[in-house]
Amino acid sequence: MPKSPWSSVRALLLFLLAPLTTLCNEVPFNVPFQVVRPTANHTSMLPVPEGLARLSRHPGSISIISVVGPYHSGKSFLLNALVGDPNVFTVGRKTSPETMGIWMCRTNLRAEDDSEVWLMDSEGFFGPGVAESYDAKIFTIASLLGGHLVYNTVKVIDQQAVNLLEMLARRAQLFRTRSSTEPASLETPEFLSVRSFPPLTWVVEDFVQELPEEHSQSEDPATSWLRSYLSQVNGTAAAFEGEEVHILSRLYSDVKVKTLFLPATSKTELQDLSKLPLERLTEEFKQELSELKRHLLRNLHARSFEGEPMTGRSLDRSLRFIVQGLQRGMFHELPSLWSTWMQQVAEMSLQDADTWFASLLSSIDAGEDPIAVGELNTKAEEAREMSVQFYKELLRDFEVRPDIAELRKRMDVHFQHKLVLYHERVQRWVHELIASAKEEYGKVLVQSELPFDPDLFRKSGEETSRSIVKDFAARLQAFSARGPALIHGKAAQMPVFVQDPASSLSTDLHTMLGARELENEREIAQFFKAAVAAADEAVDRELKLNVNKLLGKAQMKELQAIVQNRCWQAFDDLVSKHKWMLLLNHHKTHKAVVQTETYESRMARFVAANEQRLSTHFRTALERCASSYKTRKANLAMPVSETDIVAEHRNLAASIREMLDEQGRDLADTDAYRGALRSLESILEEGFLHCKQKNVELWKVHSDEATRCALKENHAAEKRCSLWCLFNKVPMVHKKDSRKHLLSCFSRSGAGSRMSPSMQSQVFEDWYNKDLAHDAATVWSNFYIGLGTPIIGLAIICLIGSCSARRQPPPSQYMGQPPPSGQYGSQYGRSQPGHYDGSPWR
Repeated sequence: MPKSPWSSVRALLLFLLAPLTTLCNEVPFNVPFQVVRPTANHTSMLPVPEGLARLSRHPGSISIISVVGPYHSGKSFLLNALVGDPNVFTVGRKTSPETMGIWMCRTNLRAEDDSEVWLMDSEGFFGPGVAESYDAKIFTIASLLGGHLVYNTVKVIDQQAVNLLEMLARRAQLFRTRSSTEPASLETPEFLSVRSFPPLTWVVEDFVQELPEEHSQSEDPATSWLRSYLSQVNGTAAAFEGEEVHILSRLYSDVKVKTLFLPATSKTELQDLSKLPLERLTEEFKQELSELKRHLLRNLHARSFEGEPMTGRSLDRSLRFIVQGLQRGMFHELPSLWSTWMQQVAEMSLQDADTWFASLLSSIDAGEDPIAVGELNTKAEEAREMSVQFYKELLRDFEVRPDIAELRKRMDVHFQHKLVLYHERVQRWVHELIASAKEEYGKVLVQSELPFDPDLFRKSGEETSRSIVKDFAARLQAFSARGPALIHGKAAQMPVFVQDPASSLSTDLHTMLGARELENEREIAQFFKAAVAAADEAVDRELKLNVNKLLGKAQMKELQAIVQNRCWQAFDDLVSKHKWMLLLNHHKTHKAVVQTETYESRMARFVAANEQRLSTHFRTALERCASSYKTRKANLAMPVSETDIVAEHRNLAASIREMLDEQGRDLADTDAYRGALRSLESILEEGFLHCKQKNVELWKVHSDEATRCALKENHAAEKRCSLWCLFNKVPMVHKKDSRKHLLSCFSRSGAGSRMSPSMQSQVFEDWYNKDLAHDAATVWSNFYIGLGTPIIGLAIICLIGSCSARRQPPPSQYMGQPPPSGQYGSQYGRSQPGHYDGSPWR
C-alpha cells in the first residue's frame, strides 16, 4: 500500500516543530485566539496565520467541543461557564455580534480518552449583513472538526430555530451526498467522512417553560419533545415506534436537548454576565450546567486523523485545507479535492516555506537600533537556507521537484520589502547618530563659559569636531560592510543619502561651532560694551562732581588727569579679568571709542560748558565791577589837583581790580578772567580820562573869571590886528597868544593860584578847544585863504602866459592902459572879535 500523503505532511510538520519551539512558548490555558476570520464582505473566510501557528505548536491530542448558534444566544457565556471563568471569552452588552470568525481556547478539562479538551467558539448565525452561505461554512467546519457539536439557542425551540438548524444540516447533507459517490479506492481523510459527524446537543438557555405532559415522564423529556416536534414540523411519521427519519438524526450520531435555567434574575446582572461571579449564579443554572458538562465530556474523544488522535499540528493542516477549499467555492467538493492534494502540497509547501522565511525575516533586525549590513546579510542568508531546507523536507515524500528558483524569487520579494524598511531604519538611525553626535558636541561647546578666548576655542572646537566626524565615519564604514558572499539572494547595502552623512555631520558641527563663536563674539561685544559703559559712568561720575564748579586751566588739567585715570581704570578693571581680551581687535577699537567718545568728547563738552560758565561768571562780575566803579567814580571830590585825582583814581581802580580778583579767585589763568580784566582796564582807563577831563572842566568852570579875562584880551588883540598882523591869520600865533592871555589872567584870579601850571595848561586846552573853537576855526580859514591866494594867482598868470606864447598875440592891447580895476583886488575889513564878517580871510 503506498504511503499516505498525510503521513508525509505529518512528518514535515514534525520537522517544523524543532525550530519553532525555540522561538515561541506553548499555548497558554484559558486564552482564546482566532484561527479563522471573515473576509471584508462576510461572504467567505480566511485563515489567521498567527493563530494557526500557535495551534501548530501544540503536539498533544485534542478533543474539541464546538459551539454554534444565532448571535447573542449566549455561546460565549456558556463556554465561560463550562471553563469556570467568566472572563475567558468576551461577553457583549451590545446588540451587534462580538465574536468574529472561529476562536480556539485550550482548557484544563480532560476527555474520556485523556486528551485535552479545547473549546471552539464561532461567529453567531443571522448576523447583520452576513450571507447565509457564510453561516453554513461556519456550521460545517464545526461539524467536521468538533468532537461534540453544541447548538445553542435561548428561551424555546421554535420553528425559526428548527428551520435554521435544518437548513444548515441540509447544506452539510450536500457534503455527505458528494462523498458517498466517490470511488471506494479513493483515500478520503476520516474527518471528511459522514460517519464521523459528532454528536449534536441542542442547548436551550434561559428555559423556564414546562414541557408537555406526554414527554415529562420520559427519561429525557427535552430530547423526547424535540424529536416529536421535528417529526411534526417535517411532516414525517414514524413507520414504527422509535424510528427517526428527520435529517438531524441521519447526519449526527446522537441528538440531545439540554435546557438551562436563568443564570441570574436581576436585569443589571443579565445585561453583563461577565461581571457576575460564578458562585452568584442561580442554583438551578449551576445544577443544570453540571449535568450538561458531564454529558459533553462523557464519551468525548479526539477526532482521528490518519488513524491517530488529532493534534494541534494536524488540526492546523485540516483547517488550512478546509478554508482553502471553501475560499475556492468548492463547498460541496471537499472530498474530491483530496485526490489533487499532492499537487496542492507542492504549492502549499512553497507557501509555507515562503511564510516561514517571512516569519524568520521579521525576527531579524527587530531591535531598537538596526543591525549592521553584514549581520543583516548573514542572518537573511541563514533564513533563506533554513527556508530552502524546510521546503525540501516538506517535499521529501512527494514526487514533486522543488522549485528553488521560485522560492528564491518569493523570498527576494520579502527581502526587498524588508530592505525598504531596513533602509528607513538605517536612515533614521544615522540621523539619530548625527543628532547624538551634535548633542555631544553641543555639550562640549557649552562647557566653555562665555566669554572665552576665540582663538583657543576655535582650535579646540575644530579638533573635537574632527575627532567626532572621524569616529562617526569609522562607525558607518564598519556598519556598512556587506559581509561574506551570498548564495540564495542579493546582498543588502547602505541606503542612498542625499548628502554624505560624514560630510553632513561635519557641516553641522562647523555650523554649531560658528554659532557658538557668534554667541561668544556677541558676549565679548557685550563685555566690551559693559567696559565702555563703566568707563562712561566713571567719567560721568567725576564730571558730575565738578559740574557746578568754575575751574581754571590748572584745575581743569588736574581734573582731566583724574577723569582720564578713572576712565581707563574702570575700562581696564573689566577687560583685565580676561587677559586674552587685551590682544583682540575689540580692545583697540573700543579703547579708541572710549578715548574719543567717552573721554575726549565728554571732556570737550565739559570744558566748553566750563568756559561758558566762566564767561557768564566774569561777564556778571565785570558788570558788577563796572557798576560799582561808576558809582564810586561819581563820588570822587573835584575839582582837585592832578596829583590828587590820579591818586584817588588809582585807589579806586585798585579796589575795583581787587573786587574782580575776588570773583576770579583761582581763575586768573583763564581766558575769561583775562578778557574781563582787559575790559575792566579799558573801563578804568576810559573812566580815568573821563575823571581827568571832568576835573579839568570843573577847574575851567571855577576859572570863569580868568577865561572871560582872556577872551577880552583876545578880542582886543584882534581889534588891534592890521593887515600884516598874524594873530588872526596864523593858528599857532593865535593859540600862543591866547595861552599867554589866559595864563596872565590866571595869575590875577583866585582860582588860578590854586592850580598847578600843568592844570592851568590843561584848562587852557579845554577852554581853547571848546570855547574858542569858533575863533580858532576862523583863524584857520584865514590862514588857508592867505596862503592859497598867491598860489592861485601865480598859477593863473602862468596859464595866461603859456596861452599867449602859443598864440603869439600882438602887443598887449593893454599896453599904456591900466588893467581893469578890481580884477584881483581885495577888500580888507575888520570885524568884531569872535564874529565872522564874511571876509574870505576869516
